[in-house]
Amino acid sequence: MTAANPAWTLLAVDDEPNILAALRRLFRATGWRILTAWHAEEALALLATEPANAVLSDMRMPGMDGVQLLERVSQGWPRTARLLLTGQADLGSTIAAINRGRLHRYITKPWNDDELVLTLRQVEQNQQLEADKLALERLTRQQNDELKVLNAGLEARVALRTEELAAANQSSSSATT
Repeated sequence: MTAANPAWTLLAVDDEPNILAALRRLFRATGWRILTAWHAEEALALLATEPANAVLSDMRMPGMDGVQLLERVSQGWPRTARLLLTGQADLGSTIAAINRGRLHRYITKPWNDDELVLTLRQVEQNQQLEADKLALERLTRQQNDELKVLNAGLEARVALRTEELAAANQSSSSATT
C-alpha cells in the first residue's frame, strides 16, 4: 500500500465529542490532515474555507442530519467523497441516505477501526487514480493538438514540395522539347 498523502484531508462530523476524539486518535497515524466539526452547519462553513477530500458524518445530529449534510456536500463539493456513520439498522433509511447523499459508503456504529481506515485509504487511492487519469487525458489532448499542428505543417511542406517538383518537372520537359 502506498504512503498516505499528507495533503489529503478528512472532515469528521459528529455531535458527540468522544466520537470525534476517537476518530482523531484513529486517523492520527495515517498522516492525513484531520478536520472536525460538531454539527452540519459548522462542517459546511469549514468546507467553504478548507476543502476536504472526504467527509465522514454521523447520521443523527441536531439540526441538519448527516444525510442532509452529505446531500449538500454532494451539491457543493461533488468530488469530495461522502461517508455516513450510522447506528441505525433501518435498511430503508440507509438506502435513502445512500441515494440522496450519493454516498461512497456507509459505516455502521460501532465501526471496526481497521475496516474504517482501509475504506478511507481506498477512497484516497481512488481519488489519486482519478486525478492521474484526468492528468493523462489532459496530456493526451495536448499531445493530440500538437500532432495536429505538426501534421498540418507537414502537409503544407509536402504540398509546397510537390508544387516545386511539378514546376521543376514542367521546366525540365519544356527545356528538352
